[in-house]
Amino acid sequence: MASSRHQEAALLFEYDPRSQRWSWSQGLRDLYGLGPHEAPTTQLILDRMVQPDRQSVGGQFEDHLTTPGSFSCTFQMCNGRGCLRQVRYVGQSEEGGDEVKRVYGFVIDVTDVWRDYAAKAVEGALEHRAAIEQAKGALMLSFGVDDATAFQMLRGYSSRANVKLAVVAERIASGLSDPQFCRDEPVRSLLDIVLALEPVKDS
Repeated sequence: MASSRHQEAALLFEYDPRSQRWSWSQGLRDLYGLGPHEAPTTQLILDRMVQPDRQSVGGQFEDHLTTPGSFSCTFQMCNGRGCLRQVRYVGQSEEGGDEVKRVYGFVIDVTDVWRDYAAKAVEGALEHRAAIEQAKGALMLSFGVDDATAFQMLRGYSSRANVKLAVVAERIASGLSDPQFCRDEPVRSLLDIVLALEPVKDS
């Protein structure tokens, strides 16, 4: 199923404000329906947004390309096959001198929720509540989202990495105290922990 393929693939992006060039992983290119010789652009992202979201999110999105800090935004977009998708961009604008030198992060396609997978996630949440609550708290503080959105993000990460939600929460919780993820900015630490969740076959 196409939506499952998008969720399992790594939907990663990086942007260089100086050259105004985007680098997208193959999974993100597939989501937007880009051909092998087509280049991703900021205008393409804006053009693919539905009109109401383009007006409300477009200005914020442009600010993230010039203002350092973490960001998270959700909007509807039309993929290359004419289907509407609900996507969440989560990233970090990295400061370099007096300007943003790099923007990087990942995208979660939250259009479809795997019903069976979600049921197992909720069941697992009862057994691993402490780690899940800690992970949700870290997401809420870092990205300024509410409890429900933080849980949705955890589910998106688990789908992208093909790992149970409880395992993702435990990795985030343990990663926060892991020296290898120690960064000057807590948000960057969290992003690096999440980006380190490589897709694996869950046992």
